[in-house]
Amino acid sequence: MSRIINKALFYKEWINVKWVTMVTIITLLFYKGYGVITLLNQNNEMIRRLGKIPSNRWFNNGLHMQDDYFFIMILIVIILSIVLFIVDKSSGNQGFIAAMPFTRKEIILNKWMAGVISLLISFVVTYVFLSLFYVLNISGMYRALNPYSDIVRWVLMNMAQSICIFTFMVLAQTVMGNSVVSGIVAGIMLIVPYFITWSIQNVLLRYFGFVQSIRIRLDSIRYWLNVYQYNLAYTSNVNINDNYNPYYYTNYKLKLLVLFILTCLFLYLAYISFKKKDLEYNLKLFVFKNLEPVFMCVFAICTGFLVGLIFGEYSLMAFWVYVITFIIVGYFVAKQLVKVLSSRK
Repeated sequence: MSRIINKALFYKEWINVKWVTMVTIITLLFYKGYGVITLLNQNNEMIRRLGKIPSNRWFNNGLHMQDDYFFIMILIVIILSIVLFIVDKSSGNQGFIAAMPFTRKEIILNKWMAGVISLLISFVVTYVFLSLFYVLNISGMYRALNPYSDIVRWVLMNMAQSICIFTFMVLAQTVMGNSVVSGIVAGIMLIVPYFITWSIQNVLLRYFGFVQSIRIRLDSIRYWLNVYQYNLAYTSNVNINDNYNPYYYTNYKLKLLVLFILTCLFLYLAYISFKKKDLEYNLKLFVFKNLEPVFMCVFAICTGFLVGLIFGEYSLMAFWVYVITFIIVGYFVAKQLVKVLSSRK
């Protein structure tokens, strides 16, 4: 570990992300800690009013309820990546640091480690709080519907997902210049494969009608392509107790494996990119020139299909007219964006 972490570099990065760590801890405790406390109070109120113990679903539901938590955590991870790079890029410190006796590998790995440790601390603090709260209130719960393993599984899944998304954000920061734009573009790029698959499914549906085999396969592909949804839990259609359906993760172990593989892949690509990038061009939209046409084509295609699916819903002819027209428009818009955002001081 000492070969990976350089104390001077890590301390420099940790100073920048300390406040993000505090924000992350507060967010997790508010949405999950406060969430289970609120549901427990509701159950206690039902016991007081009705004189009986309800289905005691508060802990499972409190952890897995689908609220603003998912969006807020993605936003925090994006901000974390921006904070780690924005000072060095805007002030030119990266070139200065690279001229010091630090290797490119040390620089990028210490940035990544600072972000990962920030996330780890946040989830560990939340895990300790939830565990203590669980132990202190276990006597008022129906254990079969609120197992302690719910906490462990939730922490591992959400922590793995956050680290994977953060690593992709680091990759984006190494191939793009402007830190804020890099974070926004990377956040959108993660849903592009899902959106393209969804667009293909809609086009096939309009041409061939509903074909169950095609629908099932494309739904399965979209399910695995959307990393943002890996930590979503689902309920079964079978009532277990008092019309209560507990939340559960699908393909839990396989999802963790996929997240681990993607994290390793993104980190390796980030290292390769940072090793080859010219640190003097940090304000360009893309550090590598050959990525500009890729961005423009993806932006144009997504714009065309999005407009076509919205406004060409009832006519295939209108659909393709909208698609082709706005692919052309989207390409020129993307070209202007690259030109404007690649301007240097």
